[in-house]
Amino acid sequence: MRKRTLLGIFVVLLVVGAYAAYALNNPKLPEVKGCVNPFREVKPVSKTAENWSRIHVFFKAVLSKDIRGLAKPWEIDYKNVKIVKHTLDYNGEKITMLAMGLPLKDGKHVIAYYEFSKPVQGVKTRAFLLGIQNGKIKTEALTTNGAITPTGTCRHECSSNSDCGEFQYCTDYCCEYDIASIRVCCLSCVWALSGGIGFFLACVMAWCPYCLAEFCEEEGTTCVDYGDAP
Repeated sequence: MRKRTLLGIFVVLLVVGAYAAYALNNPKLPEVKGCVNPFREVKPVSKTAENWSRIHVFFKAVLSKDIRGLAKPWEIDYKNVKIVKHTLDYNGEKITMLAMGLPLKDGKHVIAYYEFSKPVQGVKTRAFLLGIQNGKIKTEALTTNGAITPTGTCRHECSSNSDCGEFQYCTDYCCEYDIASIRVCCLSCVWALSGGIGFFLACVMAWCPYCLAEFCEEEGTTCVDYGDAP
């Protein structure tokens, strides 16, 4: 019993220390300008699979405001998480993007998490909670720099920042995707279909995030609160 208590205290201290170190090393982000979709501002150069341990993914889920705002750490199916590091061209400069596909244990939801090494028009992190319904993929919530926005039905709230409140900006997002079209676009993940739609979608979110922008069936816009680093 004493050993378990000491181990629990050690884990808590480790998480607190890691969060403090992360906060100290991440300055306040610039404001997001315009109705921004960061995937339209960059060009893919190369990509490489990342082999993270489950404990590494767990700490990422705990420390990221984006991820933990969309699901509890214990709701994630860690054994099927997919992680890919993308090299991108952004205005002639090479930057990287960490892409994570995190399926949830319910088999009906996947978190897509993206973290840029340099803010793309102010966007440092962006995440989506995607639900699988009747052969369609629907966006149920999105985050930008840690600020969470539930989407529910497809919103068309704004066309520019001036349509939003004083501490908000306008962003566009995809409300609904077609799984059949994405399957054709992301051949790298066709093998994952044998594990179920959630497993396949997690693979796509990590390997082929650009397929999402290309095969969006309905786009929406919403006003998002300014967020901080994750």
